[in-house]
Amino acid sequence: MKSVVAVAKNARTASRSNVFLTATLVASGRSYPVRVRNISRGGALVDAAELPDAGSAVTLQRGSLSVQGAVAWRERGHCGVRFDTPTVVAEWVRRVGYSGQEQVDKMVRLVRLPGAADEVSGVTPAAADSIDAIARDLAAACERLACIPEVVSAAPEELLVLDAIAQRLEKILRASGEPS
Repeated sequence: MKSVVAVAKNARTASRSNVFLTATLVASGRSYPVRVRNISRGGALVDAAELPDAGSAVTLQRGSLSVQGAVAWRERGHCGVRFDTPTVVAEWVRRVGYSGQEQVDKMVRLVRLPGAADEVSGVTPAAADSIDAIARDLAAACERLACIPEVVSAAPEELLVLDAIAQRLEKILRASGEPS
């Protein structure tokens, strides 16, 4: 018998973007910190230690973004969320000021080099003290915190607030014509 995950993957009609985004799934007044594994205009695949039951009405939130829907299926720490209205995928996957994944990849490569672990710093020095540099530093800090499961579980709303602040700062920079 095929798993629900395999059947759901084969039933897709919309193209999906494979991602690794932290978000919050809200159902019946309860917040579930989740990781979005892929997203399309019509839905998303999320995973978490705890998830609402299939059929539950939910809201998926990431920073200032939010979309309502329902849990289409749930199996072993994964669930499919079907959105009530189409969403703009580009807004959900847009990088805020820098590529956090590139920074994580660089740090992992450095740690794997013999004797290089002592050279890795969690704080990237800014080239100049500007709003642009501060926005990049804030976005980088958000990404690093979002990669720590204990932080995501303990403070999902605080991470969303920080991400929303980083997105607002990026929007101000774009509106002012500042580089980002």
